[in-house]
Amino acid sequence: MKPASYGATTSNRPTFCAATLLACMLPIGCGASPETAAGNAGPGDPATSVTEGGVALAEPSPTVQYFEVHDRGRGMVQSVSPFPATWSLQQTTDGSLQGNGPGGVRLHPTQVSRFAWADDPFARQSIAQAGQQLAPPLPLEQILEQQIRPAAAAQGNQLVRAYPIPEVEGLFTRFGAAMVQTGSQRQWRALGSDWSDGRGTMTFVSIVQAVFRNQQMVTWVLQTTSLEAPDEIFEEAKRDYLYAIGNTQINPHWQQAMNGQLQGQIRANEAYASEMMARSRAAHQQRMAAIEAQGNAARSIGQTYSDILDINHSGYLKRDDMNTAGHSALIDSIGERTLIGNHETGEHYTVDAGSRYYWVASDATYVGTDNPLWDPRTDQRTNDVEWTKFVVER
Repeated sequence: MKPASYGATTSNRPTFCAATLLACMLPIGCGASPETAAGNAGPGDPATSVTEGGVALAEPSPTVQYFEVHDRGRGMVQSVSPFPATWSLQQTTDGSLQGNGPGGVRLHPTQVSRFAWADDPFARQSIAQAGQQLAPPLPLEQILEQQIRPAAAAQGNQLVRAYPIPEVEGLFTRFGAAMVQTGSQRQWRALGSDWSDGRGTMTFVSIVQAVFRNQQMVTWVLQTTSLEAPDEIFEEAKRDYLYAIGNTQINPHWQQAMNGQLQGQIRANEAYASEMMARSRAAHQQRMAAIEAQGNAARSIGQTYSDILDINHSGYLKRDDMNTAGHSALIDSIGERTLIGNHETGEHYTVDAGSRYYWVASDATYVGTDNPLWDPRTDQRTNDVEWTKFVVER
């Protein structure tokens, strides 16, 4: 069973915290080139040696191999993990691990998803404009039930049990303790689960959640990794994997270099976020000022848009100041008015009825259309102001 991907993202725009780099800074994140360590080592052996990357390891043992994850861009060892010597491992192009072990053991690459959330609607708009997926942090148990369990069931797998995995959580906690201090609150959680396909194969799924909170927003990363093996060797394979992750050593020189990159990205992200939220608030304030200036008088601007054939009507916004929803609905039905709203900003306006879609401009003008494909933001005749899409409330 391959790991479920909870809403993968692909965006080249800035993100808002350390969460993006986090997924690139551990052996189950992203990296550069596939390379393995030449030496083997035995856990518990007090003697140590030093790898080419400067990470202290135990002396060689015939039963354990130290697998090195490399950052080719920096020419550095990223981390080293003690896996069974009998496992064949590779580093994928995105830096996660995959491989096989004797008897049918299979380790699948990690799936990574990134999200952001804010209580402020303008902050959410800025996040969306940056191409980031919008979602509040969810408990891992809820993600397991609502996202992973249905995907696993579709592949014929049934949940056997779920449990904390302190070995994996400990790795991320150690890593986070050495990260540069950014003023954000950080939290790591890891949840393991066992699955059966009913045909002699078991699958272990590791879910790791990293959450970063600051005063403006929350950013979080979700990683899922799966390991499958025949029933009779599943527990042993799972123990070997958890031992390797729990005893992973991160190269401190590499982490220092990544911390420098993280500081630069945080500064860039903060500047970008501030700019986008300032634009959003300014557009809202400009719109509200124009509405107040116009009062309750509606003026037609149909001539301005007369050459736009797919616009049914246009006008200036009128504040919905009725005392009760019932009275407002009655008056609107008589006067052929409708209520439109934007759930992101919390704005609601009464406009002329008769259209399926409405767009509101920053200068308090609005247009209604039945064409779902028309967008005033891309039409050269109307894109000289900022537009926001509203939905019909009633």
